[in-house]
Amino acid sequence: MRAVLVLIISLIFPLTCLAQSNGDEITSGVFKLTPEIIEDVGARLKAQIAAMDSNEAEILAFELIGSDEGYNLFLVRRGNTGTSEIHRTVSDLHTAVEGNATLVIGGELVNEFELSPGQMRGTSIKGGTEYSMRAGDAVNIPANVSHHVVVAPGEQYMYFVYQVDSEKLK
Repeated sequence: MRAVLVLIISLIFPLTCLAQSNGDEITSGVFKLTPEIIEDVGARLKAQIAAMDSNEAEILAFELIGSDEGYNLFLVRRGNTGTSEIHRTVSDLHTAVEGNATLVIGGELVNEFELSPGQMRGTSIKGGTEYSMRAGDAVNIPANVSHHVVVAPGEQYMYFVYQVDSEKLK
């Protein structure tokens, strides 16, 4: 597990443009990711999932690890397959931390609806390419591309989503 965490940190670390002045002081918009943070947040998310009703349509817990204008880093744990989605202006770097899932990318949202401006959801995806995800795997999902995390019944899957919103970077 520790080797996977080191790999994940090495993938995400350059994206966060970290800058520390003297070890503990962190400047605004900078966030540092360590294996201990991943383990701590992951344990909280696991407890949240355990407390949920197993009959809920979407068993999902997430925590914002860090953000700056136009950038967000979330740690997400899923207890089942949720909705499919499209972010009109947001790209995702999806990095598997724990468990296995299938990530479907591309194709058309089935039963599409707008959750909020620029955020589309659906019940599944028609067409698309399937990617098997396991700890350490990373896939970039460009803005305006449908995607869906499919989790096997009874399993859990934890992953990072590093989001970049092109509209907020203008």
